[in-house]
Amino acid sequence: MPVILKNVSWSQEPDQVTIRVQFPENYLRPEEVFTSEQFLKINKPPYYWEALLANPILDRESRCAILENEVVFNLRKKEPGLEWTLLELDVPRRERVRLKEELLAAHQKRLEEEARQRLVEKDQKKRDEISRQIERDGNDRTAIENLLQTAKQRELERMTEAKRKDTPRPKAPPPKKEAPPPPAPVVKKPAPEPLPAIRQSATLQVSFTERNFVTPKRESREPEERDWIQKQSEVKKAIGFVDGDLRPEERNPEWLKTKGDAFFQQGNHLAAISAYTAAIRLTDKYYPLFLNRSAAHFALENYQRCAEDCSAALELLDPPIEANRKARVSCLARRGAALAQMGFLRQGYEELVAAARLDPLNDALRRDAEVLGRKLEEEGSSDED
Repeated sequence: MPVILKNVSWSQEPDQVTIRVQFPENYLRPEEVFTSEQFLKINKPPYYWEALLANPILDRESRCAILENEVVFNLRKKEPGLEWTLLELDVPRRERVRLKEELLAAHQKRLEEEARQRLVEKDQKKRDEISRQIERDGNDRTAIENLLQTAKQRELERMTEAKRKDTPRPKAPPPKKEAPPPPAPVVKKPAPEPLPAIRQSATLQVSFTERNFVTPKRESREPEERDWIQKQSEVKKAIGFVDGDLRPEERNPEWLKTKGDAFFQQGNHLAAISAYTAAIRLTDKYYPLFLNRSAAHFALENYQRCAEDCSAALELLDPPIEANRKARVSCLARRGAALAQMGFLRQGYEELVAAARLDPLNDALRRDAEVLGRKLEEEGSSDED
């Protein structure tokens, strides 16, 4: 049976009303206090208090302070200067229940409308950002085309000028014949010196220094490391992919990755995803593309896509060696965070623990795993209760 809080006092000023509800050692949480335009409520079982106000208030401008021994409501009057003669409406119980239901329904409808408006504004903001980015790209493309056209015109002018200079001039009339000069005395040339003998051919022996890996010999995984280097070489060879419908720079996955990184730094996550996706179509063996696209998906709260990209990147980070350890840590940590956001707390916790084991010096990663672990314990305790 609920315990009704009755020790309540109130006072008013021209523009606000102050209500004090005595509640010793309340330990209230914010979600246990409810305020609307004409209805207040405190619900912490078994304690309960409610007030159906005699006059409306501006709930957005009102405040509630949860103190150690009392709860203080500072309510802004909807009609400043109006003096309240009563705090609550004095109506029969049936009428009171009906008014309370109407006020709660109106409050819920207003919250839904505000949430819908926020979604519309967020969607419009994304559309505006995409339009601005398209306009910026169009301006960049126009500027490049203008530069190319200017350079082409300059080169044509240079070639025209060079051709004009190379055109032969009209020949001058031949000079008058003169008497031939007397023959010059014949000078004997000295005999040529003998050439040196041809050098003998020989074979040069060339040796190369063997590549040493940073992993200690006692922990050496040289075959896996060479396999990893071979895979990266194959990815770099794939950068030469050619498609006639693309501009030269758009055929280069590395250029698209750089473009996507720039978009991500600017906060334009949709454009970053488009750039990474275009690069992945050219080569799907380059793990940084999946890893960076997962970060953009996470920023847009596309947690399932984020987890899928992290898994794809982990498959490419094989074999697991020291050279790709940090990338594997990023994949595991981000996939764990995405799983936790989707509600898979146990799986997300296991991913974070695995990432923390790979990077034991990362204190932030360790703290995140501890926080998620405590949350799991709290949920387990609540389920048992």
